[in-house]
Amino acid sequence: MEGRSKSRRMDDAVKKWLLELRDVTETECMSVLQGKSLNCKKDPDQTAYLVNEIKDVVNSIRTESNAISSDFDTLFRSVECGDWKHLGHHGIQVTCHIRSLIQLCNKCIREPPVHILEQQELVMGECAKLAQLVDGFSHGGRLPAKVPLTNQLTYLGQSFSRLVDHVLGYLVQKLVDLLDEASAPSAVNSAIESFISLGLDGEHMCYILAREGGVRSLLDICRTDSLVFAHSQALRALATLSCVPESIMEFERENGLELLTELLCDSAAPECVQGEAAGVVAQITSPCLEHNQHLGGFVDNIQDLLQALLNLSQKTKSREVFLLAAAATANMTFIDSTACEILHQNEAHRILVQQCSLPKAGSLFAKDQVATILANMAAVNSCLVGLTDNQGIELLVSFLKESPSLCASEAEMAACERVQQKSAIALTRLCREESYAQRIIDLEGIPRLVKLCRSSRERNNSDAVLVASLAALRKISSTCGNKNVSDADVQQLIAPRLMDSFLMCSRSDENFV
Repeated sequence: MEGRSKSRRMDDAVKKWLLELRDVTETECMSVLQGKSLNCKKDPDQTAYLVNEIKDVVNSIRTESNAISSDFDTLFRSVECGDWKHLGHHGIQVTCHIRSLIQLCNKCIREPPVHILEQQELVMGECAKLAQLVDGFSHGGRLPAKVPLTNQLTYLGQSFSRLVDHVLGYLVQKLVDLLDEASAPSAVNSAIESFISLGLDGEHMCYILAREGGVRSLLDICRTDSLVFAHSQALRALATLSCVPESIMEFERENGLELLTELLCDSAAPECVQGEAAGVVAQITSPCLEHNQHLGGFVDNIQDLLQALLNLSQKTKSREVFLLAAAATANMTFIDSTACEILHQNEAHRILVQQCSLPKAGSLFAKDQVATILANMAAVNSCLVGLTDNQGIELLVSFLKESPSLCASEAEMAACERVQQKSAIALTRLCREESYAQRIIDLEGIPRLVKLCRSSRERNNSDAVLVASLAALRKISSTCGNKNVSDADVQQLIAPRLMDSFLMCSRSDENFV
């Protein structure tokens, strides 16, 4: 009994102590909270999870919208061909598929903004009209008129495309926001990787990413010293997105060219960062893009850019970095007429010829870019002496001897054709001077040019190489005479009109213009 009484008194004491402790610790907790700032930033792992979740939703919506576009194509063909038997089935299939996509959007976007909801209502209304029309026809109604039906389908298709564009834009904006807020390496890298992945899906996604601020966000990262770990990857993402005019326009508005110039001219910048910066320059100056002719700040930075690119191509040991630097340099020679003179002043001819003896410049893709630079420099009178005094003619003749039979892939074969063509063009331009034409003869350039004309296999059936080789032969002949050319070659490759020689050598039945 005495033991139980002691135990009961102990329990009462513990309970009392616990009650007192609650009051004491609550005051202490309040003091601690008042002394600390609340951290509202997202956890890096949570950010990475959200990025992957949004990217998966984007991919799902794009997959479904592509399938619906195929349904539309089938429906349009049914209307065009008057296939009324299957019109009802195809119409119902399209409307059901669109409704499923809208349900998917609403499931993934818990609180859609007003403009998306309004577009959803518009699309659903047009789907109801189409369903009513095909349902009436399926139950013995009158055949619908082709033109009004086509117009209705067109309007539905346009409304649906706008809805998908709104939804993708909303989701991409969320990705941009996550990248803007991220600071931890895992979160930043995950967000940038999503940009690259989506950008590789096609030009439309690059357009949306640029429209929603993706280019601006990536440039901000490259300007932030605390995010130096992400500079290289951010530049690669910029190169991926810069395949559409909208991205380049955004790049220009954000003074991106000045940033690239700073990175390339910064001797302390890592080579991997400078290589990716060269890749962005190569992309935004690509001859395939029309907008590059109007890049703001290009003229102001061209001298520093070209000098930095030459220094990079000279100091690097990486094949990839050399290729990117050479490609950027080659593209710039197409954009501004002063580029070749600047390259001449910086002894580009000597540097490039020297680098071509090293393994880093051994690929056909690198030779393609070097041949482009030399061909464009050969068109400028002030560059001729520098080219010829630094073994430029020897290098170009060696490029002519590249053979597609040694190529392992179609991409290499295409690069080999470009190397042959541009080398022939460069040699043609150099033949303005008799001494240079004679050097080509001394280096056995004529037999190789003749072979490229007569052997379709040696030029991989390329008409472009054929025309360039014929032009080079004719220029050498007009400068130095025909004493180094066989009579048969003169009669067939030089004496006739260019069109006649081309038709004789070409196996193509198509007309050459």
